[in-house]
Amino acid sequence: MKQNVRKLDLENSIGTLIVLASKSMERAAEHEIKNKLGLTSSQWKVILALNLFEGLNQKELADKIYVDSSTLVPVIDKMERNGLIERRPDPKDRRHNRLFLTKKSESTVSSITEIITQLRKELYRGLSHNDQEVIRLHLKKIIDNAEKTLNR
Repeated sequence: MKQNVRKLDLENSIGTLIVLASKSMERAAEHEIKNKLGLTSSQWKVILALNLFEGLNQKELADKIYVDSSTLVPVIDKMERNGLIERRPDPKDRRHNRLFLTKKSESTVSSITEIITQLRKELYRGLSHNDQEVIRLHLKKIIDNAEKTLNR
């Protein structure tokens, strides 16, 4: 059994490297945004998602930021207490709420975006624009192939 795992060469696997690169980039963004704005990873992801998709319900928001809906409840509660988001009843279904940014959190969107833009410049150092486009193209192909595999 051990020999078969060794044959996978997990250390140099494209999948492993994608995960490590993604996690490293996410940790760097979490660190910078926490230090500069005092926002947790979940908080700034909620702010960016609601900036792009205003009025999501909790399930839709969880899907957009790739977290389980139940783990989002304390984040939303805290953000509401801190005046960063507000819940409004869904006019089509009173059992659910829709989530909206407040003026306070809307003002942080450009700061979050600036931090991420600057961070990307640092993280992509040494990669030409063409290199970045090639990487994007290949990653999109891997994603597309994975989706096709899931849907067969």
